[in-house]
Amino acid sequence: MDGTWYKLKDGTRGVKIRHDGQPGEQVTVTKKKGDSKQVFLNERVAKFEGAQLWSISDAPIPRQASVAAPVGEHSIEEPF
Repeated sequence: MDGTWYKLKDGTRGVKIRHDGQPGEQVTVTKKKGDSKQVFLNERVAKFEGAQLWSISDAPIPRQASVAAPVGEHSIEEPF
């Protein structure tokens, strides 16, 4: 998908896309001169009608899988 450069409120460079993005998605951003760069979406920082603003990185940021905690007083280990 394609995006355009956008300066975020914290002063960092991000992208503006016109589709529902997902964290880790690769996006092509084209400069006014025609040069393009591949970046990865990190976190959506804003959403408004027809567009979203995302923080970006040059490489995908690995997401940690959440681990469910044991429920109740049951132990996972055998009682022997």
